[in-house]
Amino acid sequence: MGERYTRYSTANDVMKEFLIYGAELTEMGFPILPPAQMTPSGTIDFRSGLNRSFKGHHNTSCNFYIDDEKFNCAYSTPDKYLNYLKLFQCVMGLDFSIDTQMPLVMQYWNKYRSMALDWYLTLQGITVIPSVNIIPYKGREWLLDGLPKRSTVCCSTNGRVRSKGAREEFCEGFYEMCENLEPTRVVVVGILPDELDSPVEVINFENRAQKMRDRLLGGEYGKK
Repeated sequence: MGERYTRYSTANDVMKEFLIYGAELTEMGFPILPPAQMTPSGTIDFRSGLNRSFKGHHNTSCNFYIDDEKFNCAYSTPDKYLNYLKLFQCVMGLDFSIDTQMPLVMQYWNKYRSMALDWYLTLQGITVIPSVNIIPYKGREWLLDGLPKRSTVCCSTNGRVRSKGAREEFCEGFYEMCENLEPTRVVVVGILPDELDSPVEVINFENRAQKMRDRLLGGEYGKK
């Protein structure tokens, strides 16, 4: 076990170091997240769960697989949303966007922000399922930095299944992730590629877009 992070580097903590207080950090500075053994019954995205018409918080999980702007408030003012997030069975880890076309420092920053808040929520007694970015990892092994082995993990297929090439790339990254993290199960939010032959248990839930489609077609809100 390495040294725990217990400092504040800036006046009034403008860098929000309180989010990683007490965490063991990787060499790159990402907090090391604890494993979570959880089988959620369903999921709803952070923004939809705030809708007063939704009443099933205790029977589902909260996910952040939506546009960053729709959950950035959770990072900016996390304490404001603690009681809300504690209503859920568990929370899937934050998912600030990481795109290969972004400057590398932005990719690092978004991974850090996601994992910092994951660590903070864990300290508040919230069960957090670590979220994994699924892409081919050659030269990008840092994307797995700080993620626990032999844990339930979660991921999204948003924007990753639009073409055969994209689906194959997702599957390649998925297999690499399984080889490295040895997850006990993977919760996948979004359309599951037909090409995926998972070596571990997969739990699949609909994403926000799928649920909106179901509502338009007469489906039940919050299904899956």
